[in-house]
Amino acid sequence: MQRGSEQLFAKYVHQQGRPFEDDDFKPPVPVFPGLPSPARAPEAWKDLSDAERLQQNVTAFSSLPEFLQAVKRQQETLNPLASELQRQIETASLQCRGLSGNLKAVMAAMDLVPEPALPVEPPNPVDTFAKKLVGYYVCQLYQDWANRSEEDLVLLAAKYPL
Repeated sequence: MQRGSEQLFAKYVHQQGRPFEDDDFKPPVPVFPGLPSPARAPEAWKDLSDAERLQQNVTAFSSLPEFLQAVKRQQETLNPLASELQRQIETASLQCRGLSGNLKAVMAAMDLVPEPALPVEPPNPVDTFAKKLVGYYVCQLYQDWANRSEEDLVLLAAKYPL
């Protein structure tokens, strides 16, 4: 998923053109209701309990498919010929659903009960730039969560070897 998330983000950025492709384009990442922040600073999440980290991952990967599908719908309108980008977004959405199910199974094996997923409402901007910006944020969050999840699972594997 990490590699796929990097490829999706790069493909998305390239497809949107300027200013998204510019090396200095670094807009702040917004907070989307229902989607936890991956907290890029390691000290912000490594001190969480296993249950808290797993729950954040479950919440993120349960919510991301809705956001990714919204981006895919926007891209079908904005870039109808970008079939590879649309395919990558669809794949990412399916992988999120799969990982969410697997993380719930891990929680169950640890006698942890995942909190129920709250309904999410991805933003639905009207102007073209805002749509591209939302897609940029969502693809970036997907990449950040793929990286964070891998780190969380490495921490769990070290604590609970097979």
